[in-house]
Amino acid sequence: MLELLASEYRTYAQDIVVIAVCGAALLWGGAPERIIAASWLIFFELTGLIYKNFIRSEGYQLQGVDAFLATTDFLVLVIWVIVALYANRNYPLWIAGMQLLAMTAHLARGMSEAISPIAYLFLIVAPGWFQLIFLAAGVSRHVMRKRKYGEYRSWRYVRNAVKLDLPGERKKSWSALLSKRKVVAQDEAR
Repeated sequence: MLELLASEYRTYAQDIVVIAVCGAALLWGGAPERIIAASWLIFFELTGLIYKNFIRSEGYQLQGVDAFLATTDFLVLVIWVIVALYANRNYPLWIAGMQLLAMTAHLARGMSEAISPIAYLFLIVAPGWFQLIFLAAGVSRHVMRKRKYGEYRSWRYVRNAVKLDLPGERKKSWSALLSKRKVVAQDEAR
């Protein structure tokens, strides 16, 4: 596998695997799988093609870090962390963790010039392969679970979640909220 990471055909091989895995996720996956696959296709494949063909220039380098790639990695990190926190699956945590590793590579490259370009490339490319493996495993587990047990929920439900105060709503103090909970608890006890 290490030869594939250093090969000139790496991008073609990864594109084939991406199309297969993301296509399977879009066809047979639940909402978390579809969000992860769609964000991969939009942020890495589509914007990657646009960047490679129309935007790429040496002027977008900041401290040796490609600002466009770092920005797309950060946006995908935010999306995948949100999916990982609320999905009723475990593998999105691993995918988000791998994306955090890739994002950390951008930060390390920006802070230190001593990082070799090969190490920087490896820290950005290698997590993508693991993310595809985790997504493929997650889609296959989803399909097997769905066949065995039928439909199941895609998202975790949080009990006693704090409701956010939206603009225009009347805000209550913490003491008013706590006293209201005590009254409700006393009514339930009766």
